[in-house]
Amino acid sequence: MKILLLQYQMLGDVLTSTIIADQLKITYPDAHLDYLIIAHADALVKHHPAIDGLIKVSKSDFEKMSFILSLSRKLKHKKYDLLIDAYGKNNSALLSLLSGAKQRIGYKKWFSSLAYTDAVKNNPDPSIYKTGLALGSRMLLTTPLTKEVKWHLKPKIYLTNLEKEEGKKWLHKQGVDLEQPLTMVSVLGSSKNKTLPYSYMAKVLDKFVATTESQLLFNYIPSQRKEAQAIFSACSTTTQQHIFINAFAPSIRDFLKILSHCTGIIGNEGGAINMGKALDIPTFTVFSPWVNKTSWNVNEDGKKHISVHLQDYQPELYGDLSPKQMKAQAMELYEEFSPKLMFGDLDQFVQENY
Repeated sequence: MKILLLQYQMLGDVLTSTIIADQLKITYPDAHLDYLIIAHADALVKHHPAIDGLIKVSKSDFEKMSFILSLSRKLKHKKYDLLIDAYGKNNSALLSLLSGAKQRIGYKKWFSSLAYTDAVKNNPDPSIYKTGLALGSRMLLTTPLTKEVKWHLKPKIYLTNLEKEEGKKWLHKQGVDLEQPLTMVSVLGSSKNKTLPYSYMAKVLDKFVATTESQLLFNYIPSQRKEAQAIFSACSTTTQQHIFINAFAPSIRDFLKILSHCTGIIGNEGGAINMGKALDIPTFTVFSPWVNKTSWNVNEDGKKHISVHLQDYQPELYGDLSPKQMKAQAMELYEEFSPKLMFGDLDQFVQENY
């Protein structure tokens, strides 16, 4: 049996959708499974035991009709028996339709009757997924295939012992003392409206270092150096002495090697936090005021994984509107997200994990 799993992007979504691959290999242990993803996400799925092959595409290409048509011809030649479209957008639906796969599964949308042979309503059971509805959404796509869905599968990242050793050596070269606490900081979200104001993040880090005396690594790429430096500069002198501001990983895979040695990861919700969870590292997550926390607070247990949202502390700011409906007011809402509001939960996280 030949299976194609289609997710494409973003990093967190590519990682989360690997649980579909896990379920498929449980249901069809002898199947060959290919995973279509955005090229730079391959670092997240390397060595994954349920994934046999990767089809890597670029964002610019995948948004072109000519590319979709060309790719569909290549997929048709592979003669897939089953395709699961976890991305669920117009371009992936068209690719699904043209792929030639005998069975095609996707979410119920206006185009689903054309694109898929099986369309699944995206309404995961909140009694099963009290946290992390995004996981439930993925697992629903496997329900047309089996009555024995493993609802509690979680995304995992697989590193070799050699890679872990390489991460340790890199940290030693940076002057990090692995006998002391080490914390990765997701200092920047994927966009401005998913990033805690710099001065607020600095106050969170000041509080965290004063409590833990942890060494800090900032998660950023060279093009974000200016923003990372601004947060560094807003921190107290004492906190700055704990930050290895120039130690940034040259690639996603290198980042994972380093992250595997951290005591925990804290900061803005996004791909880095999801990677930490997939490596089984404690996480403290600050959600953007307009993002629905229940979708992405995977594994939250109030101990190893804790997340905070403005709506948790000041629900009156939202009224009858959902967080997503407040997206246009994200920056104004962030101003209301005083660091002091989350300090109690931060203390709880420290007490449980440091």
